[in-house]
Amino acid sequence: MLAELLAHSGKAILTGIPPNGKDYWAARFWDRESAEQHPLLRGDFLIQKDTIADFLRDHGGDAGRVLEFACGTGEFTALAAEHTPAREITALDISAEGLRRARERVRHDNLRLVQGDFWTDNGLGTADLVMCVDAIHHLGDVAEVLTRLKAFVRPGGTLIGNLWTADHFHEFQRKRYGSVEHLRRTAAFFGTALMIRASRGKLKTGAYRTQLVRSEQALAILHSVFPEVVEVRRQKYFMGFVCKV
Repeated sequence: MLAELLAHSGKAILTGIPPNGKDYWAARFWDRESAEQHPLLRGDFLIQKDTIADFLRDHGGDAGRVLEFACGTGEFTALAAEHTPAREITALDISAEGLRRARERVRHDNLRLVQGDFWTDNGLGTADLVMCVDAIHHLGDVAEVLTRLKAFVRPGGTLIGNLWTADHFHEFQRKRYGSVEHLRRTAAFFGTALMIRASRGKLKTGAYRTQLVRSEQALAILHSVFPEVVEVRRQKYFMGFVCKV
């Protein structure tokens, strides 16, 4: 179909150029709470949230410090506060409004919220448990993002994260926006890809803020970056995982 062709062509044009949506996300926040109310996708979002909660319960029992990247409005920060014994939780996000909402949502005696870009030095240190949920695919090249996340995990520590995968991308988008709007969005993405390539990657735009990979490719990346992939759960649109360093 046309949307599939436009998306495939745009992705091919952007080969070697990672997404950069910093300005886009700094001016807004990921409203997962609203996404969880979607009439067609609610169940999929909630299954993924339950997956992360299970991971925290099963693999976060020894976490003295939790470090979360791209925490958004703090939905998963709150789960870490609830399901781990962490004495300290530090969460970073680029959105001031997202952090404001996180502060209202999360209840923890030693919570530190930091506004900053994932790719800059924010003096965060390392942690027993590092989290990045709903964001790895937005932060840049997936392999490079995972490699950077690994650097924040203490030896013997754990990374908990997820990816929105490309396996059923078009079905997901049609459910979310409808067929006409999905076609419009893929056409805009294709046009943006042409402009980004023409600028030799210098153009930064929120229209290219996601790098989607198929679940098999994502699994291969995890095994190439981490010495141990402890658990993987593949749902239709998302893949959650636990890795050890």
